Amino acid sequence: MKQVLALLAAAALAEQTWAQQTQSLALRGHEQRLHLYGPPSGDPVIVTSGDGGWVHLAPHIASVLSARGFHVVGFDARAYLTSFTSGRTTLDPTLEADDYAALAQLAAATTSKKPVLIGVSEGAGLSLLAATNARIKQVIVGVLGVGLPDVNELGWRWQDSVIYFTHKVPNEPTFSTSAVAANVTPVPLAAIHSTNDEFVPIDVVQHVMRNANEPKRLWIVNASDHRFSNNTQEFDARLLEALDWIRQHAPK
Repeated sequence: MKQVLALLAAAALAEQTWAQQTQSLALRGHEQRLHLYGPPSGDPVIVTSGDGGWVHLAPHIASVLSARGFHVVGFDARAYLTSFTSGRTTLDPTLEADDYAALAQLAAATTSKKPVLIGVSEGAGLSLLAATNARIKQVIVGVLGVGLPDVNELGWRWQDSVIYFTHKVPNEPTFSTSAVAANVTPVPLAAIHSTNDEFVPIDVVQHVMRNANEPKRLWIVNASDHRFSNNTQEFDARLLEALDWIRQHAPK
């Protein structure tokens, strides 16, 4: 009995140790609050949230993967964009890869393993954009976009929150993933999309993926909305399947 209790106590301690923690990282002088999940010895992934912040699907992905032994570095896209938005100044897309290089270095610090970039909505666009950079291709395994849009904003202000009602792109400078998707190769590009995404219709992600070069793959999940709210079980299965596919198709 004592041995069983000791094992349970050890398991509880491990769970507490691997529970979500936060860490600050300065990106070109702008402090970012990262959300860390899972054992540091696990395979690393960088999960970038949508422009709603670190809520809903991004922390769900982090929890699912950390429970399976992955080391997750969670990155808040809304806070990131906000930190680089002042007056007419927004995120410079030509410098964005430098920020993801710093994130990749942090994610790989313990194991020296290359991370997978996983992004949700706006975070998917930012992850894809980073992966078009030659330097980033050397330090990542691949990219997985969840709810991947074509048009992505480069700034964020409080008034941009109106998009949650209009379902449109905020009035900020933007970049197009379909215009740069071909440049992700040779790292693999995967995408998972909901049949009823209210922000990004299926034909949009299909257009982006058509413009990408191999290796690439798109999974469609029958779900009620952008967050896969009524079918997270299938989403979770496709998430793990996509990560396996990315590893299998990563450059050797």
